[in-house]
Amino acid sequence: MFLLVALLAASPVALKAARMFDARTGAIVQPALVVVEGKRISRVGGAPPAWAQVIDLGDVTLLPGLIDAHTHLTFESGPSWYRDTMDLLLRWPAEQAQYAAEYARRTLDAGFTTVRDLGSVEFLDLGLRNAIDSGAVPGPRMIVALSAIGSRGGHADLDPFPPHRVPPADVERGVCNGPEECRAAVRWQIKYGASVVKFMASGGVLSLGDPVDNPQLTQAEMDAIVQEAHAWGRKAAAHCHGDAPARRAIQAGVDSIEHGTFLKPETLALMQRKGVFLVPGPVYDPAAPPPEKKFPPAILEKVLAATKAWPEMIRNAQKAGVRIAFGSDAGVGLHGKTNPDQLVWLVGWGFTPARALQSATVSAAQLLGVEAGSLEAGLLADVIAVPGDPLRDITAVQRVSFVMKEGQVYRRGPEPPAPARLALRAAHLFDSATGTLIDGASVLIEGERIVAAGTGVQVPADAQVIDLGDATLLPGLIDAHVHLTSESQDDFAKAYVEDVMMFPTERTLLGRMYAQRTLQGGITTARVLGAADLTDYGLKRGIELGFAQGPRLLVAEHPIGSRGGHADGSPAPPAHLVPRGVAQGICAGADQCRDAVRWQLKYGADVIKLMISGGVLSLTDPVDVPQLTAEEAAAIIGEAHAWHRKAAAHCHGDEAAKVAIAAGVDSIEHGSFLKPETLAEMKRRGVVYVPTLMAVEDVERRAKENKLPPVIAEKALAAAGSLARTFQTAVKLGVTIGMGTDSGVSHHGFNAHEITLMVKNGMTPAQALQAATVVDARLLQMEDRIGKLAPGYLADVIAVPGDVLRDPSAVERVSLVVKGGRVVKHP
Repeated sequence: MFLLVALLAASPVALKAARMFDARTGAIVQPALVVVEGKRISRVGGAPPAWAQVIDLGDVTLLPGLIDAHTHLTFESGPSWYRDTMDLLLRWPAEQAQYAAEYARRTLDAGFTTVRDLGSVEFLDLGLRNAIDSGAVPGPRMIVALSAIGSRGGHADLDPFPPHRVPPADVERGVCNGPEECRAAVRWQIKYGASVVKFMASGGVLSLGDPVDNPQLTQAEMDAIVQEAHAWGRKAAAHCHGDAPARRAIQAGVDSIEHGTFLKPETLALMQRKGVFLVPGPVYDPAAPPPEKKFPPAILEKVLAATKAWPEMIRNAQKAGVRIAFGSDAGVGLHGKTNPDQLVWLVGWGFTPARALQSATVSAAQLLGVEAGSLEAGLLADVIAVPGDPLRDITAVQRVSFVMKEGQVYRRGPEPPAPARLALRAAHLFDSATGTLIDGASVLIEGERIVAAGTGVQVPADAQVIDLGDATLLPGLIDAHVHLTSESQDDFAKAYVEDVMMFPTERTLLGRMYAQRTLQGGITTARVLGAADLTDYGLKRGIELGFAQGPRLLVAEHPIGSRGGHADGSPAPPAHLVPRGVAQGICAGADQCRDAVRWQLKYGADVIKLMISGGVLSLTDPVDVPQLTAEEAAAIIGEAHAWHRKAAAHCHGDEAAKVAIAAGVDSIEHGSFLKPETLAEMKRRGVVYVPTLMAVEDVERRAKENKLPPVIAEKALAAAGSLARTFQTAVKLGVTIGMGTDSGVSHHGFNAHEITLMVKNGMTPAQALQAATVVDARLLQMEDRIGKLAPGYLADVIAVPGDVLRDPSAVERVSLVVKGGRVVKHP
C-alpha cells in the first residue's frame, strides 16, 4: 500500500536529480533542481535554498507528473467480457468504489498525477474524485464526466438486456433523443459535478448492439450537447471511431475527438485547422499478437476492424499536424500498466520520445485546462522521476521511482518486502486468557500466524527482530461496535446535510480513512453495526482484497427496526427524502421483520442488528421505549440464528431490553437505563453487555456545549446520567462485558479510550483488556483465531508503553500494530 509523506509547507523542498525534461522545448536540462513550496513549484534551476529540505534522487530524470486525458478509473477489463459483465451486474457501487480506489492508486503510483475520466456509472467517478480531493484515498487529480451522453441503443446506453431484468438508462443517466433531451442530459451531469462532458458521437468497440463507426447522434443533438457544455464552462469530448460522426462533432465545436480509429485524412486536416485535439487511445502495441480476450463474436469483429484501421489513422494524424493529447482508455487495459506502456508504444508508431512525453504533459494540460504539465514556477508541484534519460530510452517511463503530487510525496522507491519471519520482544506480554502479564516474553510470527509466544522462544537467525524494550505486547484489540463509514461533527446541521448529499461511493471511500485511523489505534478487528447503502460491506471488501488498510470487519448493513424508530432516519416529509423500506431494514410484523433480516443476509451481512429501543441521536423517538414487539424481536433474532449469525440489539431502555433478552439476543448495545434485575437476567442467559461509554461521553460533551438540537441534548444528558451507574452495577453483578465504542459517534482512531473509561468505572485493567480481546472474540464467533497471543492464532499484535496493568491508559498510546503478520504501524 502507498505511504503518504506529507511535506511540511513551512519550509521549501528542493528536488535534485541528474536531469530534467523541459516539456515546453522537449529537451533535457542538466543538472536538475525543482524547488517546491506548498502545493506549487517556486523555482526551477540554480542552487537549493539554504533552509530547504533537499531530496537528492541521483541518476534520474525529473518529469512533470504525467497526464492521461482518457481513463475509466472505475472499471478494469479482465480476460473475459462475460466475467466483466457479470461482475458489473453483481457488484454494489460501494464495492466497485473500492476497486476504483485501487485503480486510482496504481495510476498515481505509475506517475500519472492528472486524469480525465471519461464516463462512469452510479456516480463512481464522482465519489472517487471527492475522496481523492479530501485525502481519504491516494490518486491522481480527476476531471470527471459522470455518465456519457448518447442515443438509445447506442454506445452510451446499456447493452440490450431485457428491460424487465435490467432497468433501462434514462436522460438522467445520459441517454437522450432529440436536442432538448440531450441538453437536459448534459445538465444532469453538470448538476452532480461533471467537470467535462462526454458524448458518444459514434458506435463503440466494446458495446454489443451497435456498429463501431455509425453516427449515433444527429447534428442538432451534437450541437445542443456541445453548446450546453460550453455554456457551463465545460469542454466537450466526443467518443468517435467513425469519420462521418467525427465531422458532425467537429462542426458542433467539439474540443476533442476520442479514439478516431477510422478518420480520413481530410477529416484530420479539418481538426488541425479548427484546433480540435485528437486523443487516440487506446494505443495499440505494434508487436502485439491478435487479441486473446474472450469476446462475443459481434465485439470481436469490431476489435479486429479497429486494430486493422488504427495504425493508418495515427500516421495520417501525425502528417496532418493534428494536436494530440495522450489518452490510454485505461480500464480497457490494466490501470497503472497500460498508461506508461502506451506512451512507449506511441514511439513505436513514429512519435519521437520527446513528442510522446509532450502529448502526456503540456499538450494534455492544455486540453484539460490544468495548471500542470511542465516543471515551471507557479505551476502545481506534480513531479515524477524515472531512471536514466527517457529521450534515449522511452521505456524508462515504465519504471517510475518517485511521485509527487501537489507537493506531497506518494512514492519514493520500492517498498521493502515483508520478512518471512518476524520476532517481537518486549518487557511484558499480556496473557488475555488469564489476565496476567508474562515478563521477558517474545512472539514469533511466520506469515499471517503466530508460531510461538511466551518466554524461551527460539528466534531463527533469519527472522527480523523488533525489540520494543519497556513495553507490553497485547493481542490486537477488538471493537464490537463501530460505524466506520461515518463520523459525527460538532455542527449537527452541517453533518446532517452533508450526510444527505453524499453518494454511497464517496462514503465507503471515506470509510477507508476512518478504518486506517482505527487500525493505527490498535483495533485489528471490528464489528460494524449499521450503515446505509452497503457502504460497510464495500469497505469490508476493500480491506479483504488488500486495497485498503483497516481492521478485519464483520458488518451488519442496515439495522432492523420499526417505522418512525431509531432505524428509520430523520422525520423528513416523504416528498423530501425517500422513505426507507423493508430492504433497508424497516419492518412491521414478524413476517416483514424476518424478510428485512433476509435482505441483509442476501447481501452479505455477518451479524444482524436490531433497534429494540429508541436512540439518542435520532430526532423524534424517546430514547428508552420499546420499538419492536416481542413477536417482531423473536422473528428477527430467530432468523439471524437460523443463518448462524448473532444478533445485536441497540437498546437503551429496560423494558425493551427484556423483550430482546427473552427473544434470545446475543448482545445488548448501550444499555443506558438497564435495571439490576435485567442485568442479572443477562448474566444468567450469557447475554454480552457492550456499553459504549465513549459515545455517551462524547454526546454529553456536545449537549453541554449546546451543539445538539434540544430534543437530542435532553436524551444525551439523560443517558449520560444513567449509563455509568448501569455499567458499575453490571461489573459488580459479573455480567459478561465486551468492548465496543460506537465509534463514529466519537472520532475514529481513539477507540482504546473505551478501556480507560471501563477501568475508571469499576473494571480492573485485566478485565477491561479481556473485554477487548477474549470476550469480544467469543462474541464475534472468532475465538479460535483472534483475541490471544498463542500459536496458531492470527498474528494480530500491538505494543503499548510500560506495564499496561499498572497504567491501562497506555492502550491509548499504541506504538506498534501488526495485523495478520504485517506491520502496519512501526515503533
